[in-house]
Amino acid sequence: MNENMIYILVALAIFIAYRKYTQYKVLKLVPSLLKEGGKIIDVRSTDEFAIAHKDGSINIPLDSLKKRIKELDNTKPVILCCASGSRSGLAKRLLMANKFENVHNAGTWRALTKI
Repeated sequence: MNENMIYILVALAIFIAYRKYTQYKVLKLVPSLLKEGGKIIDVRSTDEFAIAHKDGSINIPLDSLKKRIKELDNTKPVILCCASGSRSGLAKRLLMANKFENVHNAGTWRALTKI
């Protein structure tokens, strides 16, 4: 294995560890965010959401989030989830660009079911 491949593998491991750590931090905050009036927004498609979801979560698919942004209160916490954490990451950027400050990417909806 050449030296460049080792650097790539190390960088990938660091990236994965960072994502897991940040998801862990958000998941610990979820109960207090919900007590503050926060909402869990699942940005998966309606079909994905219909198959399974976290009880109490609201389905706003990523592709319609911009149109439905007025349904959300930018003064309350918003907890985002999806299947892998990627779409919820994009949703977080979209909300923050639209004056939402208390936005959290919880990663996968399955992780939220353990809370």
